[in-house]
Amino acid sequence: MENKDLISQLLPDHVLHEILLKLATKDSVKTSILSTRWRYIWQRVPGLDLNQTNFRYKGLKGFVNRFLDLDKKSLIYQLKLEFDGRKYETEGSLFNKWVDSVVTRGVQHLVLVEVGIDSFDSVSLPRLETMHLLSVWFSSEAALERLISSSPVLQVLYIEKVWNVEVIRVRSQSLYSLRMRIWKRDLDWNKDLTKIGLVIDAPRLKSLNLQIHRFKDLVLNSVCSPLKVDISISKGEFNPINSLTMKTLRTFIAWISNVTNLALNYCCLEAMYAYSSSEPLPQFSNLTHLEVSMDSSCLKLLPTFLASCPNLKSLELWVHDHRLDILDISRSTMPKCLLISLKFVTIYSTAMISSSVENQVETELVKYILGNAAVVKELTLRFILWAEEHRFQLSKQILAFPKLSSACQVFLHSSFF
Repeated sequence: MENKDLISQLLPDHVLHEILLKLATKDSVKTSILSTRWRYIWQRVPGLDLNQTNFRYKGLKGFVNRFLDLDKKSLIYQLKLEFDGRKYETEGSLFNKWVDSVVTRGVQHLVLVEVGIDSFDSVSLPRLETMHLLSVWFSSEAALERLISSSPVLQVLYIEKVWNVEVIRVRSQSLYSLRMRIWKRDLDWNKDLTKIGLVIDAPRLKSLNLQIHRFKDLVLNSVCSPLKVDISISKGEFNPINSLTMKTLRTFIAWISNVTNLALNYCCLEAMYAYSSSEPLPQFSNLTHLEVSMDSSCLKLLPTFLASCPNLKSLELWVHDHRLDILDISRSTMPKCLLISLKFVTIYSTAMISSSVENQVETELVKYILGNAAVVKELTLRFILWAEEHRFQLSKQILAFPKLSSACQVFLHSSFF
């Protein structure tokens, strides 16, 4: 039976364009050899997804210029450029030209990786909804700020490493999701930069994910507390606790105190615990879901923070250090959430269970939850992997723990990754 190109026969061009839009441009171009019908389909795809490694540099410039010149009236919904920003930072004006070209053609999604951006005299991105900036070199801090603030309908912003920027300023009236990753090793590349400043002015922000391992200042202007916050900082970021760090902590803690969904790494928990020794933590009255990454001292810190979460319903604990301090339950008052609201608890462990399970921090956490959570319905314990005999031994041990909630079911699982 003769093979037939049923896809191109049955589907109109605009559907084929949408299909090819999901592919990298180099793969989209390859479809031109399928048949006569496919030969020029890729040229009408409303987007570019290009990686420098697939071209010689001059060939890449020529390809982009020719593609953009094919039909200057056609729409381009997305642009992704992945180059080497440090090598081509002198070509910033070229990238500006390409960005300007797609702006006039309705670009909605912009992803820039390892590119260089010159200062803009003026820029307007009236339809841009998502922007990803990964290892982007900017000629000035103002260029980054202007790129963001000139996107009036921007909804999602992701920043991972920016070069030549000491203070990141995010000013947007439309932004609802912000994710930012600035690691220590990234700052090490900036020889004159040891810490980075962050200014957020985004009144409609709903989701915030910050992984910043050295920041010198945090300014929050016209920002309501987002519904969902995920924060990671480096160990000792707020040490020593002094008037300056207390001011930053006070601003930050007050800001997140109205969130409903919160994720913290152990360094954040340590900082909040240190803060609580000088000033009481505010009540996180709206918080219903909490996720904490556990490390060496978190067992004794956790109850202090839980005491500020009176309406917590769901708790996730990620355990990475398995020789932690024994949990101190000799508190004068038990966290309110354990008595009236906490319903679901999940403990994730990276431990490979051995036969010596009696000293595992995970079992101490299970004992604490079962013995003090009055209305908990489900407690789930997830390990990477364990032998059947060790699973049986742990199950037997857990079943012997007293349970305050008669309705609580305990589940044990392995291989959660």
